[in-house]
Amino acid sequence: MSEVILQLIEEFFHQRKYFTARDGNLILIRRIDQMVEKKDSPFILDEKEIESITAAVIKSIAWHTCKITTRILETFPEILEFTRENQEKKFSGWFKNQPFIKMLIIPQLPAHPDLQQKVIKKLQDTGIRHIMTIPTIIMGVIDKIEPRKIYSSPICDLLRVLKFYNIISSTKEQMELPLR
Repeated sequence: MSEVILQLIEEFFHQRKYFTARDGNLILIRRIDQMVEKKDSPFILDEKEIESITAAVIKSIAWHTCKITTRILETFPEILEFTRENQEKKFSGWFKNQPFIKMLIIPQLPAHPDLQQKVIKKLQDTGIRHIMTIPTIIMGVIDKIEPRKIYSSPICDLLRVLKFYNIISSTKEQMELPLR
């Protein structure tokens, strides 16, 4: 598992006022402000839609050269191991017996819409409620970085320096990445 990706995911949620904790390669998140308006969110979330989530167990798949397909999910069943019922009981204490969802962070989905739908159906059938892509997470972190602020996180400080020298930009038009 990529430690850098896990740190970026944690930073993404810290920036949006979530508590985070780690359990191995899983990230547990819980909103600091529980008074969030509940609304139906799409299966594939962006950085604005994430704010409707109050609590979640998140698993990241940081295989950057790989699109997540049904074949990958069948070949590597450990990807979805955290969705099993015995795992859910394990986390209920951290969430103080409040409801939480299971979420997956993936590199990308297949380009073909039929293949995307098959993956989405398989993930939903296993209890995954939402997914986000790694590019969405990275762009979400970059957008919130201020070039003139010092960060305690080495990753955020690196992004700050890159942003300061205009090596990266938070302008989505300039950094359009294929997200789906």
